[in-house]
Amino acid sequence: MTQLAQQFNLIHKIKSLVKKTSSSFFKKHNDFGISETIAKKIQVSAYDLSHGKDKLEVTPPYLDIVEQLHVEDDQIFKAAVYNLTNIALNETRYARSILEAFENVSKQSYRTKEQLDYLKAKINLITKK
Repeated sequence: MTQLAQQFNLIHKIKSLVKKTSSSFFKKHNDFGISETIAKKIQVSAYDLSHGKDKLEVTPPYLDIVEQLHVEDDQIFKAAVYNLTNIALNETRYARSILEAFENVSKQSYRTKEQLDYLKAKINLITKK
């Protein structure tokens, strides 16, 4: 028994030694959260957002697709024309502005004949409806 007690005593001493030395190697940083300057910035931005003007106008989502008409890549161009045609056919309130965008694009000089033919076919489809 005494030998077993000595082994446990030795283990206890090693544990206490490791406990004492590890605290100097692995100091816990006192993390008090965010700093005062960051808290002030958050408060100011929250105040500005709560008292700011509400956005009264909502930009129609098709305008993001209209920007893709100015890309020279054939696949992106055709996909944009296809999607805008579907929007114009389903949402008649956007049809006029989509047709105007199509006509502006048809005046661009860097468009290929195939792209212009595809665009004119879609313009005819929209105007028929």
